[in-house]
Amino acid sequence: MRFGPIALVAGLCLLTGFAQPARAASIDGYSVGNLNIRSGPSVRFPPVGVLGAGTVMTVHGCVSHYRWCDVSASGVRGWAPGGQIQIVDEERGVYLPSRAGAMQIPLITFQIESYWRDHYRDYDFYGDYDDWDHYQWEDDGPPPGWHDAWDD
Repeated sequence: MRFGPIALVAGLCLLTGFAQPARAASIDGYSVGNLNIRSGPSVRFPPVGVLGAGTVMTVHGCVSHYRWCDVSASGVRGWAPGGQIQIVDEERGVYLPSRAGAMQIPLITFQIESYWRDHYRDYDFYGDYDDWDHYQWEDDGPPPGWHDAWDD
């Protein structure tokens, strides 16, 4: 049996066209206190909102050591200190850094250009992008509430 070019293209579309890229898993967490949500993973980045204690949030991923996490809640998207987020594990609240690996919270990178373009175009500080483009946020040290020995 001979397949024509249209049938071949249609078959390839069926095999590849409906496949969707894998998306990073997200997990629900909640704030252990009032949290300033920042436009980047450092206390020096401009704030974009405040989440009250106990606010449920979606954790999209965290930078290395789970020090800062990309979160969204109450219409706000930004970065919160990982040590001030709790997640539920085995029906109890635990600090995110203590169980993030086991809960498969993805490690992500912060790329200011795309992140700010996607989330902050309408914010006043977006015009100051050039001032932040080369900022070395990794050198700021640990975020608020951080300690090196996380235990349940």
